[in-house]
Amino acid sequence: MRILNSVDRALPCGILLLILITALGPALFGCAGKRVVPSPPPGGAYLSPEDALRALAASTPSDQTLTVTARIEINSHGERRPLKAALMMKRPAQLRLESIPLLGPPDFFLSIDAGELRVFSPGKDGGIFYAGRATARNVYRFFPLVLPATDMISLLMGHPPRMEEASSWRGEWEEGLYRVDQYIAGEKILSLWIDPVGNFLLRVRAFTEGGTIAYTAEFAEHTSVGTHFLPQLLTITGEAVSLTLRYTEFRLDNDAEPFALPIPEGIVPIPLDD
Repeated sequence: MRILNSVDRALPCGILLLILITALGPALFGCAGKRVVPSPPPGGAYLSPEDALRALAASTPSDQTLTVTARIEINSHGERRPLKAALMMKRPAQLRLESIPLLGPPDFFLSIDAGELRVFSPGKDGGIFYAGRATARNVYRFFPLVLPATDMISLLMGHPPRMEEASSWRGEWEEGLYRVDQYIAGEKILSLWIDPVGNFLLRVRAFTEGGTIAYTAEFAEHTSVGTHFLPQLLTITGEAVSLTLRYTEFRLDNDAEPFALPIPEGIVPIPLDD
């Protein structure tokens, strides 16, 4: 199945994906969650936080390309906005995104590859093409997840975000799940909830300086893809905003199509200045 199409065939047709672009940013500034009362741990599931992290890493693909079709629903201030897109992702920081409008060919393209961000919006006179470094600030202009590309792509693939080496770990059981907390300089910056039965990552919660919640990401309905298990349902929640992505048509490849968008003939890219 070929999900990602040639940019050269794209024609102007609406701006469904721009709804996603404008709505994703607020989803990363979350509200406080209710603490779960701990329950007795399953006997001998994990010996330590490091043991749990090793089991989690072994259950998810680290060097393969994941291609999915995503049905996306954004709920912002009581307003529901559904849309559809195709995504091709590979860690640590490669992404290809293409809109799937209800009618007509794709109308928005975005790629991150080799540290470069490329964005193409078809339109009159060939459309507009942007190119620049894939910094968090530049990516935020078009896909406003306030995260480094490595963290953003890891979450979209059902992985935890990048974890600093200079950190300490603490583990605690909560209602049959194993919670791993990451600390740097004595301050908690990240919590992961892991299902010990399948070594699934079920929840990620990141914290800002001062201990407030930056975002919460939840993963559900894991399915077997090759020799790994990946979530079919991802949810990012924040203040007055929730973003749900349901993945279908999974494919894992060792070799995939190029990530970087080709520059259409006759179009001069507009540079992105930091």
